[in-house]
Amino acid sequence: MNEVEIQGTVYKIGKLNAFAQMYVLKRAAPVLGKLQGVLGTLQMALDDAKLGDGKDAKLAEVLGSLGATIGELPDESLEYVCNAALDVVAMRQDGGGWAPVRSKGQLMYPDMDLLTMLSLTAHVLKDNLTTFFRALPALQTPGQEPKTT
Repeated sequence: MNEVEIQGTVYKIGKLNAFAQMYVLKRAAPVLGKLQGVLGTLQMALDDAKLGDGKDAKLAEVLGSLGATIGELPDESLEYVCNAALDVVAMRQDGGGWAPVRSKGQLMYPDMDLLTMLSLTAHVLKDNLTTFFRALPALQTPGQEPKTT
């Protein structure tokens, strides 16, 4: 489990089970390629904005690209992906313990903002689906062309 800090709060990114990974992949597949590039650029833009480099315009541009990319997904798919991701995230509490971000179908922190929710979702996708994408070439027979249909 990885820990990430977003806007001063530490979160623990958990593991989706294999079926949850499959269903998330099914719903997010239409935008995963575009999303990967946008999220990398978003992290750089966020880092620049924190440093006060006057690159807020770049951040706004990247957020616009992010909005357009996730806008390609049907609402139900986007909600499913975010909910499944948040189901495996815990937030560090002041006392040092951990509390789930989402429990029994409810967001436990209704004041969580959109950027935090999308960042957490991206971290869960990265941590849980990277192995799948790395394994794809290994599933092919040597010399075999990748299937495009």
